[in-house]
Amino acid sequence: MKTISIKVFMLLMFITGVLQMEYFDISWENLTVISIVHVFVSIIVALILLIPFANMHAYKYIVVKRVNSLNGWLLGFVLFLITVSGFYLFFVGNRGSDVLGIYAFNIHLYGSFVLMALLFFHVRKKSFTPNSAVVVGFVALLFVSTPSYSKPFKLSSLELEDNKQNYHNEDWTNSAKCKSCHEDIFNQWANSNHKNLVDSNPYYMVMEGIAAEVEGEEFRKWCMSCHNPSGLTTGLSKTTHPMDENLLANTLFDKNGSTLLKTYKEKGNIRLEEGVSCVACHRISDAKKEGNASYSLDLTNRKKYPFEESQTGTGHFLSEKFINAKPQVHKESYSKKLYKSSAYCASCHDETSPTTGKKIVATYDEWEKSPFNNPEDKTKHKSCIDCHMTYLEDGKFKPQEGFSTTGGVRKKDVKVHYFSGSNHFLSGLKSKEHEDQTIQLLKTAAELDVSIENGQLKVGVKNVGAGHHLPTGVADFRELWLDITVKDKKGNVVFSSGKLKEDGNLGKDARPFMKVFGDKDGKEVGLLFWRYEKLLSDTRIKAGERRVEVYDLGVTDTSSLEVTAKLNFRIYPQWVTSAVQNVYPTLPNPPVIELEKVVKLFD
Repeated sequence: MKTISIKVFMLLMFITGVLQMEYFDISWENLTVISIVHVFVSIIVALILLIPFANMHAYKYIVVKRVNSLNGWLLGFVLFLITVSGFYLFFVGNRGSDVLGIYAFNIHLYGSFVLMALLFFHVRKKSFTPNSAVVVGFVALLFVSTPSYSKPFKLSSLELEDNKQNYHNEDWTNSAKCKSCHEDIFNQWANSNHKNLVDSNPYYMVMEGIAAEVEGEEFRKWCMSCHNPSGLTTGLSKTTHPMDENLLANTLFDKNGSTLLKTYKEKGNIRLEEGVSCVACHRISDAKKEGNASYSLDLTNRKKYPFEESQTGTGHFLSEKFINAKPQVHKESYSKKLYKSSAYCASCHDETSPTTGKKIVATYDEWEKSPFNNPEDKTKHKSCIDCHMTYLEDGKFKPQEGFSTTGGVRKKDVKVHYFSGSNHFLSGLKSKEHEDQTIQLLKTAAELDVSIENGQLKVGVKNVGAGHHLPTGVADFRELWLDITVKDKKGNVVFSSGKLKEDGNLGKDARPFMKVFGDKDGKEVGLLFWRYEKLLSDTRIKAGERRVEVYDLGVTDTSSLEVTAKLNFRIYPQWVTSAVQNVYPTLPNPPVIELEKVVKLFD
């Protein structure tokens, strides 16, 4: 009876272990139950039944009956390895950089199959002599790559300290922990586009899915290395959605990181997909200007305060007290001279296609060749953070005086974490202050001038405020164009250009400032921007340069004409938004922003 019980329990242990393999794609809720059953049944059975029985069985047949069974010896050896590896995995773990943890995982997983095969032959009392292929195969399995740790990144330049392949969730400091001492900065970040790069950015979620469908699942790493580094480095193969009970949480309008704070309070570090989180920036140890996540993270090589990694309220309270008593070490851990360098930003804000090798985004390169990169003249030099992390008031940069730390030293120029750029839309769904800061920055970018000569309207657009091309970033998706209306003295419209069609898309007569990517055959790539091989057109305006657009008015009498010229901006074309709305129907349409307007009467 005892032998039968052991066989039943061993089968249960084997099945609950195998079901945890990614192959079966079991839901997280069920997987949690299975893993609990596997761990506790395995520990109880091993201590109470299996180990005592194995000892008695071995004594009976080896010592008393003097039976020498190769199959029995192998069975005992494999059972010993699986038991030890199981205890190691539970009490120590497989944290990615621990070689013993990796071996323990492989031994425990693949050894269980060998154990069941040996057990089958052993209990049936059949002769079984393992040949060299079986032995070599078992040893080889110990070195097979498994889902417990990442393969070397092939689609990204992201590196981890000490040649680590992976992080454990607890290596990451959840950004929710930072709020108690840096509340203002936290709220700015939580509503910013740096935070909302993943689940709360429908455009990104759709594009990552399309990329995986077209290029294969591994291609997601190219996207995730900048958009979701915490998820990628903890072993996730794709970006996921947070859950609200049994439903997907709608984080599109999430304010001040409420879902993040709630999840951390209820579940701790179980979910770390925070976009570019606090430590994703503040624990970068090196950064290069090549792009495609050309930065190095170092989460573990730092001095830690007592109770700093505690997940309890009491532990968190005590850790704050220790930090506040001697904050210099904490400050040095999360602040480096590197962070003021524009190359630091270039590590993600320059982008090269991994399939064609073509430069898709070259924001840093554009800035490096611009008049804004002038370190010899401090009055003209502007780095990335001078524009994108400085507070704006009434359309002008006004360094914000205040505190970056609650109860800390008052600073004359707090580097704000709105991360104003061009995407006023998504951050604006969460915070009107963020939207206002970004629109103010956008409106500093350009100046317009108009003239009429020989029946032609000439509209000049000068890039006066952007330290890079206008627009930059994913300039194949950004819409910046001239909206022209010309009326005669009776108020009749005699010429117009750049109007939206009924479906919300730009008309063919519009003059957009953008890049158009083509594939190897010269066909527009559309959403598949990483397949860019040929640049079909680039009408963007370099920093400090002026572009003149010429329109034939088609009228002989140009006197008493009133010209209204607008420089409009929309973060995404309507056709892109419409595609995303098929998946995210609650996504509103981005508005058209008027950056500059000139009205001039020609007598």
